[in-house]
Order: sequence, then structure tokens, then C-alpha cells
Amino acid sequence: MNRMRSTAVARAGANRPTSFREKARPMPNVGQDDRVPESGRYLLNILDADTKREAVQRAATRRYANREMLIRQGEKANGIHIITGGTVESLFESAGGRELILGTWQAGDFVGGPYVFGDHEHMWGARALGTVTTLYLNHDSLKAFAQQSAPFALALIESLGFKGQRYSKLAQTLATHTTTERLALLISELADNAAPSSDGKKRVGMVRQSKLAHMIGATRQSVANALQKLEDSGAIALEPTSFIIADRAILGELAGSND
Repeated sequence: MNRMRSTAVARAGANRPTSFREKARPMPNVGQDDRVPESGRYLLNILDADTKREAVQRAATRRYANREMLIRQGEKANGIHIITGGTVESLFESAGGRELILGTWQAGDFVGGPYVFGDHEHMWGARALGTVTTLYLNHDSLKAFAQQSAPFALALIESLGFKGQRYSKLAQTLATHTTTERLALLISELADNAAPSSDGKKRVGMVRQSKLAHMIGATRQSVANALQKLEDSGAIALEPTSFIIADRAILGELAGSND
């Protein structure tokens, strides 16, 4: 695929929350997010105004530069980060140094699970994609607030349930979908959240094939082959710095088809 050189697609466009150089943006409001509503996802948005205000007052504001680690795999955990601006990726690094991207999180999500209380080590890391701002609650503050506020404790449980669902879906996808299917699913998700271009078409900006491979748990060569299949099928059209979603119906079919 010489048109893609050593890099290929898929970074959500400049106006897309999952883009890899996103600027900080305000916390989304429930019912007004540009994505499909997801019950239980945004911790602070589940709370009533008074409980939310108290949560913010108890937290410390932190700021992270591009690719700075919020959480390091294997380090002792000590709290959660509620994202208020930017994008964070959760990643697992194998003993051999290979990374698997577990998910990307936006303003309103939090990172720091799966255990939010107690003495434990982080099972995976969290890294800033562009500038990120967070509200940080350490374990002592988090536990005390959960003990004192039933609405906050219930919201925390609901958000953890959403995260568990996301990771369960990832495990199922890795186990049951081909590389082409996984890539089609990823592109579909990015396209869902990409802002239409001036010509009305959905475009997803460029990302290295190696990055895509980390995101779907595949090799770079298999991603290159899958991209070629998607283009040959008419689902996407490649451009020098992005690709166009040429036929959403075909892309959807490939996301659930067999190679």
C-alpha cells in the first residue's frame, strides 16, 4: 500500500474527541454529548448539582502534557483521575514490551480502576493524548466521600459497571473477530464521532499502522492487509492525509463478516 507509506489511517479528525492531538474541551452535559448516550459513563454527570460541586471541591486539578503518563502499570494505585479536558488512552504493556490499547477516554470519563479502594497495583497504564486536565481524588478522599455520600458511591459503581462492559466487549472482540472485522469496528467508532467535512463527508485523519495495530491487538502487516480489503470493498477511500468513509453500509457489513 504505497499510498499509505509506512503510516496509514485512523486518527479522528481535528474536531473529534478521540483525535490524538485534541485540545482540552469542556465537560460534556448529559443528553448533549455528540456521541450516542451511554448510561453510567460520565461520573460527574450522574451526580446532582450539590454532590457534583462537593466532588470538584474535594479534588485537585492536574494537567498533563502530550504522552505524559497519568498512571503507570505496576505502580501502587492511589486514586482516580476524572478527565475534564482532552483524551486519555488506557494501555497494557506485555513483558516483551508490546502495547495493547484497551480504550480511549474523554472529558467526563475517569481512569484509575478497576480497584478504586484498597492497596493494589495498577494492572495497566493511562497516557495523555495531547494536553489533558483532570480532577484527581486520592484514595483517602475518594473513600471518605463514598462513605459520606450515597449518591456519589452509587455513581461510582455505575461508572465502574460501564467500564467493565467496555473491557468485556474488548475481550469478546479480540477473541471472536478477525483483524478486518476489528479494524472495521474501530473505523466505524471513529467515524461516528468525527465531524463532517465541509463537503459533508466523514473523514478520519491519519494514524500509523503500528498505532492501529496496538488499538486492535494485531500486527502491522495484518492491519495493512485489512486496510487494503476495506478500500477494495469500497467501504473507505484513502487520501494522502486521511480516508473517507465511502460506504457506511459496506463498512458495517465488514465489521460483522468473516474474512
